[in-house]
Amino acid sequence: MSLTTMPVRDGGARRVTRALRFDPMAWLGILLLLLVWELAACLLPPAILPAPLGVVRRLCSEFLSAPDLSYFGLANASLLGSMTYTAENVLLAMIVGAAFAIPLGLVTARQELIRAVIDPVMMTVGTVPILILAPFLLIWFGVGRASAVLLVTFYVIVVVYVAAQRAAENIAPVFEDYAATLGASPRAVLRDILIPATIPEILGGLRIALAGAWGLEAVSELLGAQQGIGKIIEVLAGATDAQGIMAALLLLGLVATVCDGCAAWAIHRLTRWKSSTPVAGA
Repeated sequence: MSLTTMPVRDGGARRVTRALRFDPMAWLGILLLLLVWELAACLLPPAILPAPLGVVRRLCSEFLSAPDLSYFGLANASLLGSMTYTAENVLLAMIVGAAFAIPLGLVTARQELIRAVIDPVMMTVGTVPILILAPFLLIWFGVGRASAVLLVTFYVIVVVYVAAQRAAENIAPVFEDYAATLGASPRAVLRDILIPATIPEILGGLRIALAGAWGLEAVSELLGAQQGIGKIIEVLAGATDAQGIMAALLLLGLVATVCDGCAAWAIHRLTRWKSSTPVAGA
């Protein structure tokens, strides 16, 4: 082995070590939660609070096929199929909301007239609980996918709009002034200064929106959807099946946690340049 290859392999080993590193306090918190759950399950009837092991077994047994759910008329008689439907709605809402909110937030940060028109609307929608829109969306678009996706999309738009606008406002004006002095066109300023400088904060806003979108999507399905993980929770609540409800909630929480971890990893990879940028005067 040549000496020139050793630093490369050593660097790769360090990257693997960092990827496998975990926070022991986080795992301690999870173990403490499971312990409290187990102790509470011993004191309460299973119909009120099922034990963790039983919930996990229920999740595994109904993950691919749940014949009992077919009696309720569900289109996807499995936890996997229902979770896939919910995940598709969340992904679609994130894409549509981000595509609308990011350009609008950046534009209103630089155009006072447009901001004067858009800001009151966004602040009103952001102040009023978003679930108030659910009955209207159900009336206008029915109980299908459209109403649930639109509800989550409104939420994503508000969160990402604010993140994009504040990201643009946090850029020091001197950079754009220097670019304009050197003859840069508005399009070049947007491409070379505004967008790169706002990416970290916009990605952070997207991660926040994604974290809240899972619960909002499940709640919107509770209010009238025909399928999805929220619909499963609704029908199982009507059957007073606490173990089934906990299994569905556990699956939703696991998927949301994994997606948040993937989002955090992607943000770290995409914004590595920010942490390595030299500080002026250092």
